[in-house]
Order: sequence, then structure tokens, then C-alpha cells
Amino acid sequence: MQKRDEKITRGSSSSSGVNSDIYLYEMPAQERELLCRILDENDVWRDLALNHMGYTKTDLQEIKRQMQLGNSPADELLTMWGDQNHTVTELFVLLSRMQQYVAMTAIKDLVSRQYHRLIYSGQPDISLLLKNQKLEDKTPATEERNGAGKSNAKILNCPQSLVSNENNEEQEGASSAGMDIKNFTDYASTIPQIEYQELVEATNNWCDKSILGKGGFGTVYKGTWKFTAVAIKKIQYRGTGNAEANKIQMQQSLNELRYLNSCRHDNILPLYGYSINGDEPCLVYQLMTGGSLEQRLFSKAQEPLSWSQRINIAKGTARGLQYLHTFKEKPLIHGDIKPANILLDPCCQPRIGDFGLAREGPNAVNTAMEVSRVYGTKPYLPAEFLGYRSLSTKVDTFSFGVVLFELVTGLRAYDHKRTHKFLTKHIMSACAENVSIDQLLDKTVPADGDTKKACSMMINLGRFCTADRAEDRPEMVKVLSFFDTKICL
Repeated sequence: MQKRDEKITRGSSSSSGVNSDIYLYEMPAQERELLCRILDENDVWRDLALNHMGYTKTDLQEIKRQMQLGNSPADELLTMWGDQNHTVTELFVLLSRMQQYVAMTAIKDLVSRQYHRLIYSGQPDISLLLKNQKLEDKTPATEERNGAGKSNAKILNCPQSLVSNENNEEQEGASSAGMDIKNFTDYASTIPQIEYQELVEATNNWCDKSILGKGGFGTVYKGTWKFTAVAIKKIQYRGTGNAEANKIQMQQSLNELRYLNSCRHDNILPLYGYSINGDEPCLVYQLMTGGSLEQRLFSKAQEPLSWSQRINIAKGTARGLQYLHTFKEKPLIHGDIKPANILLDPCCQPRIGDFGLAREGPNAVNTAMEVSRVYGTKPYLPAEFLGYRSLSTKVDTFSFGVVLFELVTGLRAYDHKRTHKFLTKHIMSACAENVSIDQLLDKTVPADGDTKKACSMMINLGRFCTADRAEDRPEMVKVLSFFDTKICL
């Protein structure tokens, strides 16, 4: 991510175009309102969502609900896609593929001038434009984006992995054209290699009906392998065609293979195997039939989580994080803790997944190391990481604190419609104004006195975890101890 703190801006729009990319959730209100009006007309938003963003009809249930309430479906779509850290430039390219030039003109001043010719040339060679954009020349804001994420495909860039001096050699281990097979076999010494054809059969020849989600890495399918329900991640190149970007994308898959293979814990997603002898490399996981925490918290189509389930999910996630931070001499820092990466089994037991951005931290307690790139999802990351590239276990602690706020309030970590867009600021402001716990609790679930007491403790713990200074945040061992002794229902 761009190396900055909260005082650093990402560039402003002008008639000649901007020099830096901006996230969808940072789009100025006037341009966003105009764009939504254009996309709402003739249901352009629906074509955009289903045929270009990778959503399924099931994913659009919340949008349909907003339509019934008289709200803009395009605005809800932009909120959903923006939550995955997509940018205005990515949207601009998608609109060019749809030949939606009026919509492109509405946001033209928010993208770099080099993309303006996508409007003027009618049907431009998008791949050539993207190919010529070297990775090293990307704007800081473009480097900022994460990508492990998750429900839809990245368009312009494969996600950036953290690169420190100690990891540079490892980064070079992935070939530009594909994955170095030796790295796969080295990292997967204790899990089986699976024949690609078995996965073809497990997914009914990669049937679209089996798709669980899409991301910058490729597509995740539901399947049955060895009479076992599994999730199969088929790793595909997307976007730039840039060899360096492809290498980084595949390196993240190596990270996931390496770390999930080494981490065996009740609250870590189990990895069953891998395949490298087919058209694309694949990773095979246990299927989490409970979906993601993000789906359960924010999808109105599913039954709300009970308060006891939420507390149990928080405690299980804390247990998984403290394991990652302590099971080896050097802590393993996940780097992208958020509801989309907390998966649930049928009993709503949480499993931490998506280790593409994980990195080993410094081996001394309460120390940090400087990294050359920042990664992750901004609303879940602390200022010292965003602004000064200071990586420590306290980055995960901060992210966990934001998740606690989401569990208690049922609100998203970022919402452009709120006065305080970031949930951390929203909570701090409410506490400063002595807002009652009743006003903060998720209204979809009834709460008795014991629940309110437990949720109040979770809010206070979340504030502790999201303290401005890293040294003021607790280690996850202490957080877990707090759950064991203080918070229960």
C-alpha cells in the first residue's frame, strides 16, 4: 500500500486526470451519485456485476433488498465491490469493456490520463495498455492494494505480497511463466499431490454452478474428492499479463501452501492437498459449509448469528492468531485478518484462511521490522503499518480489534455513508460521547443484560486492540486469556 499515515492524501482529481489511483470507497460523492444514476438506467449495474465483476445471482440478494427499499442498486454494488479494495481505475477498465462510455466520462477525472484513451479510441487494446504499465512504475496507491480478496476478480493488478530483505530470494523462486514445481514440492512435503483429473471430476469439469467465489488468484470451486466435500482453488493468471505481476501472484499461492502446510490447528483452515500436473496449479481445502464470517454478518439472506456464536467466533479467531504468533520461534503474522478470511464450519467454529499475505515476523517479543511494501485491507490496518511499513504481531491485533467491533455492531469496517467512515473512528466517537451499549449493538439480534455486559467488554477489548500506538496493544495471548476469564455467555 501507499506509504503514508492518515495525513497523507492520495491525490486529487483535476480536468487533466489524476496521477494516483483511488479506491471506490474514496470516490467523491458528486461523481459517485452521477455514476450510480447512469448504471441504474436499463440495469447496467446488473450486467456489470454478473458478467464483469464475477458475482453470482445469489450474491445480489442484498442489492435486490436495497432496490425494494427504494435505494440505488448501483450504489450498493459499488459498496460491495469497494469493500474488496477495488479502485476507480479497475472500474473504469470494466466499463470500457462494456462500452459504457457515458459512465466512463462521469469518472474520467478520477483516473490517470493514460486510461483516457479507452474512451476516445472506442475499442482500445486494453491488454496492450496494461502490459505496458510496468510494475515498478505503478502509483503508490496501486501498490497498496491487497488482493487476497476474495469474492471477485482483480482486473488490473495481481496482489502485492510483502517483500522484505529476508524474503527476496524466496520471491524470486517463482518463475514468470508459472510456478516452480520444486517450490511446490518443497513446501508440501507432508500433504498429498493430487491428480488434476481427479479435481476435474470433483467439480464436474469446473462447472460454473460449483463456483464459490473469485479473486485475483483465480476461482474457488466446491467439489467432492474421495467422498469428501472440498473447496478447490484453481490458480489462474488474471489482468496484466505482466510477468512480474504473475510471479507475485504465484508467490502468494506458494505462501499459502507453505504456511497452511506447517500450521495444524483447530482454528486454522485445513489444507488437504495440491495439484501441479494439469492446466493450472490447484490447492484443495476442507470445505467450510458455514461460509465466511463476512457472509454471515452482512448477508440479509442468512439467519443472523446469535450472541453466543459471535463470542465463540471471536474467541476461536483469537486462539488461532495466538497460535500463529507463538508456535515457532518467529511469529507468523497473517496480515489480512478480516471477516472474509474467517471461515465457519457447520457449527460456526471459525477457521482462519487465506495465508497469501502471511510473513514471518521478528523473533523478539514486542519488536517490529520495516518492510518494503505494505499489503492488506486498509480499514483493518494500523497507522504505523500504513504510514511507516512497520510490521509486527500488533498488526494482527489491530485487525482483530476491528473484527470485534464488526461482531458487536453488525456494521462494516468501512462505510462511506457514515459520518465516521472507518468503524474504528465510529466506535471511538461513540464512546467519547458516552453512547449507551444499546445503541451500538447489532439490532438484528435481541440482547439481554448478560449479553450487553459481554458485548460491552468486547467493545472495550476492541478499543484496547486498536490503540493508536502498537506498544499499547496486547499480544494475542493476552487477548485470548481475556476471553477465557472475562467474556462468556
